[in-house]
Amino acid sequence: MQHTARTLVDWLDEWAEEAPDRLAIETLADGTRTYAELRDQSKALAVSLLEIGLKPGDHIAIQLPSYPEFVVTYFAACRAGLVLTTMHVPYRSEELRPLMEFAGARAVVTAVIGQYDGPKTMHGLRDSVASLEWVIEVGGKSSDGSLSFDALVAQGDAARLPAAPSPNTKCTLCFTSGTSAAPKGVRRTQALMAENADKFVEMIAMTASDRVMIAPPLTHVFGLLCAGNAIRAGATILPLPLFSPPAYAEFLVKLDPTIIYSAPAHLAATLKSGVLDEHRPETVRDVIVGGSICPPEVARQFEAKLPNGRVGCLFGMTEALLTTQTDIHGDPEARHGTVGRLAQGLRARIVSDDGSELHTGDVGELQLTGYSILAEYEDNPEATAASFTDDGWFRSGDLAYIDDKGNIAITGRVKDLINRGGIKINPADIESILDGHGRIVQSALVPMPDDVLGERICLYATTTPGPELTLADVCRYLETEGIAKMRWPERLELIDEMPMTPTKKITKAVLVSDIRTKMTT
Repeated sequence: MQHTARTLVDWLDEWAEEAPDRLAIETLADGTRTYAELRDQSKALAVSLLEIGLKPGDHIAIQLPSYPEFVVTYFAACRAGLVLTTMHVPYRSEELRPLMEFAGARAVVTAVIGQYDGPKTMHGLRDSVASLEWVIEVGGKSSDGSLSFDALVAQGDAARLPAAPSPNTKCTLCFTSGTSAAPKGVRRTQALMAENADKFVEMIAMTASDRVMIAPPLTHVFGLLCAGNAIRAGATILPLPLFSPPAYAEFLVKLDPTIIYSAPAHLAATLKSGVLDEHRPETVRDVIVGGSICPPEVARQFEAKLPNGRVGCLFGMTEALLTTQTDIHGDPEARHGTVGRLAQGLRARIVSDDGSELHTGDVGELQLTGYSILAEYEDNPEATAASFTDDGWFRSGDLAYIDDKGNIAITGRVKDLINRGGIKINPADIESILDGHGRIVQSALVPMPDDVLGERICLYATTTPGPELTLADVCRYLETEGIAKMRWPERLELIDEMPMTPTKKITKAVLVSDIRTKMTT
């Protein structure tokens, strides 16, 4: 495939010209947009954003569920040469403030989301975030001094839109994790976002006839890239505004998706809820799982619910965009147990603790180089220096191996290893088995302090309704699965809900802090 310096805006406009009435976005309750409407509204909003005083290169933050207005804002920012800075919906003032300050955001698009008053929160931040001038509200009357999103779209005159910015113009700023005093932010260009979409549309054979359900939030680079894939192909985006198993199942049944992007937590929770036992989504061809390690048993069980579909995996990072994809025609072992092969333009190697490159099948740290790897974190030279080897390879922080077919299997995180009396135990290996237990919805193994061994294993778990799961139950199950006793948990903590990041990754630091507190009180 030849890649040119085209952008996703170019593809949007081409599809709007070729098929103006085709749906670009469809939801159950939050509205639809045809390709022509998405083009026209993004043009109008771009004009209004510039005319209120924003300038090319400025940052515009967004804190919205995956509404159609999110996609309109993304393309408006691209047309105006602005940098869209994403803020996860669960964030509140203390998480938002350092990110907004870091970005120097001059405007923010938000809404009242359930009990959370986004506009009020953002107005409250204006005293401490000196750059913030405009709060743009989706779906509200804007009586508190906010600007109305709908009014900005209605009043924007596309005829006044300036010439398109260069494809090399920065268009997104996404943060990797956390909200520390030194956030790790990565900015990307319009051309690079389009090139990544070029590669992954081809890898999964996505076409304009596909209906692409996106469960990860658009505030996360995973969700945003998936939306870009759909626009590149001329497909219809089915963005899930906020995840719950009933909402997920309703999208599956009522919106007839053909391709679904999900995190493992979405699959596990939906399976354990039982909502798919009555309704089988016949239109689904491919479910593509990313964001964290997908237990093979979860992938297998979900695939069994698809009359005509299959489950595969991909791997990506804020620092690397989408990087791998399983062969959609590959065997279940590869699709469920690996994240597939690298996209063109990328190289990978597996490295041991001492920095030596390992052979096929050996587990070590996954390191990457190539077209989509970040050059540096924004204004954070310390993080940049720590994340690259002396010869310029990016340290992913993931443990992995590469099989003899070139498939990469992610086996855990370097920092997650539990040191039990000198024996290094990878929690992900055991968690993938525990998540296949009929009573366990989600599992997380964390180290608990021990005077003799240094660390022992504590299991945190959420379970389905029924008799209380016991540690003995868990150990008997692991024994039947062939897991050595030294890798069994020695304490079980049952909790109602896992602490999760907005992108549905378990926040193990919260669990580690919890068990340390319990061990010292």
